[in-house]
Amino acid sequence: MPNRTESDFLGKVGVPADAYYGAFTARASSTFRLSGQKVDLRIIRAFVLIKRAAALVNNELGVLDKKIADSIIQACDEALTGKFNDQFILDAFQAGAGTPMHMNVNEVLANRANEILGGKKGEYKFVHPNNHVNMAQSSNDVTPTAIRIAALLELQNLLKETRALQNSFDKKAKQYEKLIKVGRTHLQDAVPINYGQVFHAYSKAILDDVHQISYLFESFVCLGIGGTAVGTGINTHPRFKEKIVFQLSKLTSLKLLAADSSVQTTHDMNAFLLASAALRNYATTLNRIANDLRLLASGPKTAIAELILPAVEPGSSIMPGKINPSVPEAVNMVCFQVMGNDFAILQAANSSQLELNFMTPLIAHNLMQSLDILKSATKMFREKCIDGLQVDEKRCKEHFENSFAYATAFNQYLGYSTVSKLVQEAYTKNKSLKQLIIEKKLLDARDVEKIIASAIGPNEVDSDILKKIKR
Repeated sequence: MPNRTESDFLGKVGVPADAYYGAFTARASSTFRLSGQKVDLRIIRAFVLIKRAAALVNNELGVLDKKIADSIIQACDEALTGKFNDQFILDAFQAGAGTPMHMNVNEVLANRANEILGGKKGEYKFVHPNNHVNMAQSSNDVTPTAIRIAALLELQNLLKETRALQNSFDKKAKQYEKLIKVGRTHLQDAVPINYGQVFHAYSKAILDDVHQISYLFESFVCLGIGGTAVGTGINTHPRFKEKIVFQLSKLTSLKLLAADSSVQTTHDMNAFLLASAALRNYATTLNRIANDLRLLASGPKTAIAELILPAVEPGSSIMPGKINPSVPEAVNMVCFQVMGNDFAILQAANSSQLELNFMTPLIAHNLMQSLDILKSATKMFREKCIDGLQVDEKRCKEHFENSFAYATAFNQYLGYSTVSKLVQEAYTKNKSLKQLIIEKKLLDARDVEKIIASAIGPNEVDSDILKKIKR
């Protein structure tokens, strides 16, 4: 491709002639070839929103010419439609503080603004990426602000899917509220529970995670923009900070606030760490539920097989007719990735030194990926698994009848030691516990069934049954 030549204080740089990016981006692109994963376009969009707001505010404050401001604003509006998406070429893993991806945005907008004013790409005759597009800004306050805005906007998509999944479990809880199953602890038969209680517990766990995620992301509304290099606000108008936060609130429809200390938000990344921890906790919940479903669907002829999961694909390249719990398995993988991302964010937050945390590109990449894949996994889990899930009522009844899961319910009437011996005898003689209790005339059949029916929750001792036993 034909090149144009641009210069910076390091010397001359070749840039593709038709590129909207410039020398800084070209240098970074040739240096940071690490992952093949580009900077998330949602982060780029947040950068552009900041640039638009800054141009408006700097013009309003009288420090940026109206023609220049208007050209930058028009360039931003075009960028927000996705017009220049192919110009944001940098690797997600790059130089510290996000300076390359920040300058990529500055250069693209500056070159387009120059075109609007009649100039050519790379000449910066009318609009300069640093002097005008980046006026009153620094990578050190813009990048953390962009991460906050991008995450807040994406969060709504995740919360929408989590609430939908919770609703699906609520429906399953109502559908199977009377179906008793064997409750299992240590993977062994324990006491009775019904599937309504099981599914309701999943719903409640998701709801708790949603509340925690919403609460911990609230701190993202406090923006450090206007702090520039170290948070002190050098090279900004005294009213720039409050005005740009106001403009960003209008542009994003988010209720944004100016941080009490922009010095803090420049080097303290604990807000991102807490938000990531909330996503990790939700991933832990999803992972646990997926594990349970795989166990409860295991078989289908030789294991638990109480749940019937929707088939989404053949389960084997060699075993005919095999069906796997493919959706829960994929959910497991996503959850482990989110847990890994959280550890990366922990290490990044732990890397603040003096007045800056340079790890913001790593935080941006991992936080946005966690939000994205959790949203997608939650949607897939609901649509491809939970909504179509069925409970095999006949299988549940067989398991329950053949188990000793209801034995605990008889402790209040026959005593722990007596019931323990009965369980051992029933197991040895391959009889049901009910059958043995009735045969030994410890209780009649009607009372046995009454006791078992009351075994899935709090229950008072039936005094009439106790009187019969004492007689």
